[in-house]
Amino acid sequence: MDKAFIKRVASIIADMSNLNDLDNIYNSESSNYITNVKYVIFLMSKFLFISKVTEQKSLDYTLSKNVSNNDIMGILNEYSIFDLGSLEIEEKIYNLINDFKDTVIHNNFIPAKLYELLLTPKEKKSLGQVYTPFHIIENMLSKTFEMQKINIDMKILDPSCGGGYFLIESFKKIRDEAVRKSLGIDEKYILENMIYGIDIDDFSIFLTKMGLLFNSCLNSADFNIINTDFLTQSDGLDVSFDIIIGNPPYIGHKQIKKEYKLLLKNKYPEVFYDKSDISYCFFKRGKELLKVNGILCLITSRYFMEAMYADKLRNYIKNNFSIISIVDYNGFKAFKGVMVSPAIITLFNKNLNKNMFSYVKYNIDNLKIDNFTYGQTKLENKGWIILNEVEEQLFHRIESQCNTYIRNVCNIKQGIITGLDKAFIVSVEEIEKYHLESSLLKKWIKNSNISKTNISYKNLYLIYTNMIENEEEYPNTIKYLQPYKDILINRRECKKGFRKWYELQWGRVQSDFENPKILFPYKSDSNNFCFDKNEYYCSADVYFINELHDNLSFEYLQSYLNSNIFEFYFKCQAKKVGSNLFEYYPNKLNLMKIYLPDEKLVKNIYGLDKISIDNFLEKVFNISVREQAIINKYITKKGDDAK
Repeated sequence: MDKAFIKRVASIIADMSNLNDLDNIYNSESSNYITNVKYVIFLMSKFLFISKVTEQKSLDYTLSKNVSNNDIMGILNEYSIFDLGSLEIEEKIYNLINDFKDTVIHNNFIPAKLYELLLTPKEKKSLGQVYTPFHIIENMLSKTFEMQKINIDMKILDPSCGGGYFLIESFKKIRDEAVRKSLGIDEKYILENMIYGIDIDDFSIFLTKMGLLFNSCLNSADFNIINTDFLTQSDGLDVSFDIIIGNPPYIGHKQIKKEYKLLLKNKYPEVFYDKSDISYCFFKRGKELLKVNGILCLITSRYFMEAMYADKLRNYIKNNFSIISIVDYNGFKAFKGVMVSPAIITLFNKNLNKNMFSYVKYNIDNLKIDNFTYGQTKLENKGWIILNEVEEQLFHRIESQCNTYIRNVCNIKQGIITGLDKAFIVSVEEIEKYHLESSLLKKWIKNSNISKTNISYKNLYLIYTNMIENEEEYPNTIKYLQPYKDILINRRECKKGFRKWYELQWGRVQSDFENPKILFPYKSDSNNFCFDKNEYYCSADVYFINELHDNLSFEYLQSYLNSNIFEFYFKCQAKKVGSNLFEYYPNKLNLMKIYLPDEKLVKNIYGLDKISIDNFLEKVFNISVREQAIINKYITKKGDDAK
């Protein structure tokens, strides 16, 4: 849309801050800004729709006020909840449309696009709304319609239709194909018998309906666009679909209310439990509504392929569908301003034995770097490791020759959760200024301080208040913490009486930090395992390895974990959360296999530096020159100490 037009709209919204007591009109969780945006979109839709039905390019304001035909105004009357009734704002929007009549036209207006442009990233996050880019929608629909040929009995559903992007584009594709092939299907039939949408948000329903009307020749239709919860309240939907396509919401377990989570657990036990994502349930519910030869095509978070609590979903997909294709963005972002990296998965509602599917993986420039077929039967419930033939052979050789699991030879633990870092983490200057008692002070590091060979200490200290038994013995520290008392005392553990107000939220076991250990960041672009004998205390974004078993040395384990071969092996199956960012959580690391040589052999590995450990392991796993090149593709190329 025209930038000058968007700027004018935004300025109108900015002037609406004192318009009515908005909290009484909308749900109290909606911000005034969102409410104002909805009102402006409503008015924009209203005037453009009147222009459409009266066939006026320039609106007559008086005439527009007198349009009351129920057939024409029915949809606007139906959603009058969004009309705040301000004559001043109405006139501003009316004038705006006339000023931009050559650029803002009614015959292809998509209200959701304007809504998307006006919402800030903060507002989108609060609403949980992610709008799919049009080039991705076009790609998904084109491939889906190649598999499902358009006919008069076809039915398409978007189960979380949002602004209606998928449905509007589906409508246009069906209409154009019907005209091209003389299928005898008119626009009214398509809207009333072929296009279905569901969304839990009533404004999304309004956006979808208006978008469909603006992109058709119709002024009204008996839509099948329903305001309900697809997962829990759509049982009465007695229609089966040829295509179910869309972008289901990504809502992790921490954002799901307890009662709703219990409802999903009971209704979708095959795919949802504990820390599962709400999007997993869309696969199960989608299958229930598909025709026998139906297609389910969803763009969703790619993490289901690796996440620990997606094992049920992976098993369900593998055993109940034939995977047609997976387009994996491989940690890269497809949605502007959204951290989640997606994957597009297309499924056929039949399980075909020994099915092969297409797998495409993208790089940082969104160029295809790998495109091959893969056997569905090879997918494992514990995590989908999808590699090309050469990489897969190398991976399995390394794994088969490893002789133990990390969980069998050490313990992995998390760093400290203070509950309020700004209270408990202090600099040298603060220590001197407030004369803090030195016996409580512990050297403190975070994720960013750790590399393979070095811990970059920033002269910060943790006030380890769990050592305090008598407050009177540490008057300076207690005085320093006093301004934070109101915040600290309201921490969950303090409210329950488990902690004194000045204690750390989760101080862990003190001896764990003061004994030798291997530290590593919980998210990193490469394997950064660093040996620590300087008694560093660390934050919760750092994990550490201690209590080694079977006479294993810290020196060998650290060298092995930092080796090129282990980095390749780990990254083949790790959860990728960014363009070059991986999670190094214990639940994944513990399941990694490693090779432990005979104790005498370890002593012969000269120095156990990076060169010697890599040379040693290349011989153990019989790595060829070609395979070294494959491994190097997975290794982050930068200085060992760089962060």
